[in-house]
Amino acid sequence: MTTQRRTGRPESGFTLTELLVTIVILGIVAILLPKTVLLGLRFTADTRKQVAATGAKGTLNRYFYGDVRSADAVDTDSACGVADVIVHLRRTGTDVVYAYDPPTGALTRVTCADGGVVTTLLGRFDNATSTRPVTLSCGAETSCTSPMEVTLTVQSDPAVPPTALTAVRRASAS
Repeated sequence: MTTQRRTGRPESGFTLTELLVTIVILGIVAILLPKTVLLGLRFTADTRKQVAATGAKGTLNRYFYGDVRSADAVDTDSACGVADVIVHLRRTGTDVVYAYDPPTGALTRVTCADGGVVTTLLGRFDNATSTRPVTLSCGAETSCTSPMEVTLTVQSDPAVPPTALTAVRRASAS
């Protein structure tokens, strides 16, 4: 028969060393967790802005070449009820206007024809980084009154070189 010795106190619980180690680990986690969360949120916001600007450039690219190709004339006059025009592309029976709204950061394509006005949101740019992310520039050897080559420069982020979208108009109205 074996005898067991009873000490009178239970063996469950933490030792002082275990408790101190736990407090130190919790302190490290408590210091690093808020910084990690803030960094993650900042990264997410920056990524969202970059994705939005890239999407706006891609959508602009998709419409711009066809619009310029079919244009009879190019200017910056107001049309379709839009005052802040980047570029106005005229063709028989239809006007296409690209416009940027600084307060909202919205880049829009407005088409007006006899059937009415259709506004397409091409995307949004971070209006804090640029007051005018999309600008019209003409080729060096052509005048801006009726260029054959039309270039839009997109500067969505000052730290990144601008993107130039260049399209050539048809030689004559057909």
